[in-house]
Amino acid sequence: VGGDSIFLRVWDMNTERCIQTFASGADGPTTCLSSMSSDSGAEYLVSGGTDQIVRLFDHRVSREGDKDPDLKLEGHSAPLIAVEPLLNSNVDNQLISGASNGEAKIWDIRTRKAIKTIAVHKERMTAMVLHRYAPVLATGSDGHVINIHSTTGELGNTIRYHDGFLGQRIGPVCSLSLHPLKLILAAGATDSIISIYSQ
Repeated sequence: VGGDSIFLRVWDMNTERCIQTFASGADGPTTCLSSMSSDSGAEYLVSGGTDQIVRLFDHRVSREGDKDPDLKLEGHSAPLIAVEPLLNSNVDNQLISGASNGEAKIWDIRTRKAIKTIAVHKERMTAMVLHRYAPVLATGSDGHVINIHSTTGELGNTIRYHDGFLGQRIGPVCSLSLHPLKLILAAGATDSIISIYSQ
């Protein structure tokens, strides 16, 4: 759990208890959270926020009064809206982050450097989701556009209109979700319509 707080909290959903607390170390609100494993066995809590920095905290390390993350990834020039592990790659040490300026970066956490930058939108990006198993990245913007990219950066499809004869333009996108196993995308927009798209 993040938010406009200086703490990140990990909760056990079965017992409904907080089991770990991290000081975020961020200069602003935490806007996105995820978790990932590395090939070295580390289990990381990954956070991003309005200060444009991706932070990784190792679950195995005690954090009594420690405000510094285990890893910091810097290079974005706008607030972050999503951080996700790149599970569909051959390497366990990569993650992808997306910023509101329409830029996504793929990071190698071993080198702490961005290995690829993808320009996914020209307008303000408001949502980003990565498929768990397929190399598919879906992004949405307040410019009434959903883009489907591969994780290598190629644009596969653009969605601007609802289906049907004389389909109206989609509203500004506020949320996206991909089915964990199938290539099915759900999109929510400020026009109060939830759309489901398939291959």
